[in-house]
Amino acid sequence: MKNEKTFFQELYEALEAEETRDNTDAASPTRGSDGSDAFLVATNPPPGGGAENRVQEGFTYKGSPMGWFLQETPKATLVGAPPLPPAKPPVGNVCQAVQDGPQRLLELLQEIGRSTLPFGNRELWRKVGTVVFMVPLEMLALNLGVTRQTVHAWKKVLEKKGLVATDVLREKVNGEYRAIGTLWAVRLRPGKARLTLDDYIYPWRNLAADISNGVLSYNWVKAYEEKGVRPTLDVLVLWAQGKRVMPNTKTVAVDLGLILVLPEVERSKLPALITLIATYLADLLDDHRSRRFYAGLLWSVVRGEVPAPYLFAVLVRTIRDYTEGYLARPGAYLVKTLKTLKEDSSVA
Repeated sequence: MKNEKTFFQELYEALEAEETRDNTDAASPTRGSDGSDAFLVATNPPPGGGAENRVQEGFTYKGSPMGWFLQETPKATLVGAPPLPPAKPPVGNVCQAVQDGPQRLLELLQEIGRSTLPFGNRELWRKVGTVVFMVPLEMLALNLGVTRQTVHAWKKVLEKKGLVATDVLREKVNGEYRAIGTLWAVRLRPGKARLTLDDYIYPWRNLAADISNGVLSYNWVKAYEEKGVRPTLDVLVLWAQGKRVMPNTKTVAVDLGLILVLPEVERSKLPALITLIATYLADLLDDHRSRRFYAGLLWSVVRGEVPAPYLFAVLVRTIRDYTEGYLARPGAYLVKTLKTLKEDSSVA
C-alpha cells in the first residue's frame, strides 16, 4: 500500500505541475501550431536504457532481428508500453569492484539483456550466462546522459574485467563498408564474456534497407539535440530485438500503462490525465481530429464500461500495427474492435 500511495502521489504532483505549466503557457503561440489545446508532458525519461539483441556461455540465447529487415513504412515511435520491471541487482559477484560509471553501463546492458529473454521461461533465465545483442553506442550514451566518449571509456573498463566483450560490425553499402552498430556480449552470471564466430556471421541488420527507410540511430541524436528526447529503456530493448523505432518529437512519451490505473485515480485528477493520454494517442496515430474520441474511450474505462486491461491491449496492438504500416485508419479499427466486444458482452 505504501508503494501504491507513493505512485499516485507522484502522478498527482506531475499532473498538477503540468496543469500549472499549461495555465502559464495558455496564451503562448508556441502551444500547438494548429491552435489546438494539445499539451505535452514536461518530463524527460529517467537515465537507464538499452541497445540491439542476443545471449551465450553457460548458455547463449539469440533474438531474431531478421524478421524486421523489410521495413517498408517505419513511422515514428512505438512508446508507452507497460513499464519494464526495475533493474535487478547484478547476479553473484559479476559486478564486484567496478567503478560507478562503468557499473551504470553494465547494469543498463544487463537489463537490456534480461528484457530480450522470453518472459516466463525460468529455465532459460537460469541457464543463460551471456547475452549478445547489437545496439548503437550513441543511443546508450543518450539514455545514460553522457557523451559517446564516456560510454567508450566505461566499456573499456568492463572489457578489461571480462564483464563485456564488444566489436563494431560493418556492412558493404554502395561499394563501401559502413558500421552497422556495436555488438555487445554481456555477462549475466560470473564468468568471462566472449564473442564467437556465430555472433559475427549472424545477420543482425540490413543497413541498406534501414538507410533507404531513414531508420537510423542518428534520428535519436537529432531528436535529443532539437527536442531533448532521449531513448528510453523500452526503446533500447526494442532496438536490441531488431525493432528500430524512431523518436516521437511531436509529444513527450506518455506511458499507456496509466490506462490500467484510471479506475483508481482521484476524480479531480481524471480530466487532466485523460486529456494527456488522449492527446498523446491522437498525435501518435496521426489522428488529431479524434482526440475527443480517445478521451471518450478512456472515460468509458473510468465508468467501468470497458475493462482497462482490454482497452490497453487493443491500443498497444493498434499502435504496433499502425507503426508497422498494417493499419491505415486506426480509429475505425478501434471502433470495430470495441463494437465486437459490446456485441459479445450482450450475447453472453
